[in-house]
Amino acid sequence: MCLDLDLVVQADTAEQAKRLLREQIRAYVEEAMTVDVEHASELLSRKAPMRYFAAYYGIKWFNHAKRWLSYEAAVPLFPAKA
Repeated sequence: MCLDLDLVVQADTAEQAKRLLREQIRAYVEEAMTVDVEHASELLSRKAPMRYFAAYYGIKWFNHAKRWLSYEAAVPLFPAKA
């Protein structure tokens, strides 16, 4: 997902999704700068709706918190000495 240009791809693997998204971004910017020159500034400043930003950062925060609260890393029992 590219929130800055409101582009989304779907793939079977993360690597494939990254490759497809790079290709889509490249093609989108190229077309905006060549075919749709008169609308390029609008197309290139188009952002995803705020609800997608909120969902993305909410999921990102949740995953970070889940890892932090999973106790995968050792939690010190005593504070570190200065």
